[in-house]
Amino acid sequence: MLAQAAGDCASTQVAVEVIQLLMTAKRVGPGQHEQATVSAMLSKLALQGPMRSADLSHFLQLDPSTVSRHINSLVDSEFVAKTTDNHDRRVQWIQITDSGRARLQTRMNERITQLEKVTDSWSEADRQLFSALLSRFVTDFDRTINEADHEAEQA
Repeated sequence: MLAQAAGDCASTQVAVEVIQLLMTAKRVGPGQHEQATVSAMLSKLALQGPMRSADLSHFLQLDPSTVSRHINSLVDSEFVAKTTDNHDRRVQWIQITDSGRARLQTRMNERITQLEKVTDSWSEADRQLFSALLSRFVTDFDRTINEADHEAEQA
């Protein structure tokens, strides 16, 4: 029904498929959403290094108190560590630990297994093409979101 209403425009079809993907992803159990947030936090820290909880909150678009709760849980699990800034004792930096990296790798392996099941009937060429196009899409989507955020801050 949604696809019929969308018409034939390629951009509209992509939008419909992204909506469908997000709706499918939301069918995952409640515990999975929590894991997804934790994985996103650990991934961000692994990719960009130590950051303040406010930066994680902005990245995840979550309330600071929610992010703080997750951080405290991650500290308790020894997946992240807090350090105090040398120049401003009020600032705390959150950084991923070796245990956090191991947890992130475990989650990545689980995702890879799931995606292998999804694409099992695909040719290797199709998987490579999908990977290249998806990577390009995510990069460009992130860039446009960042540009829109920057423009909103300037206004």
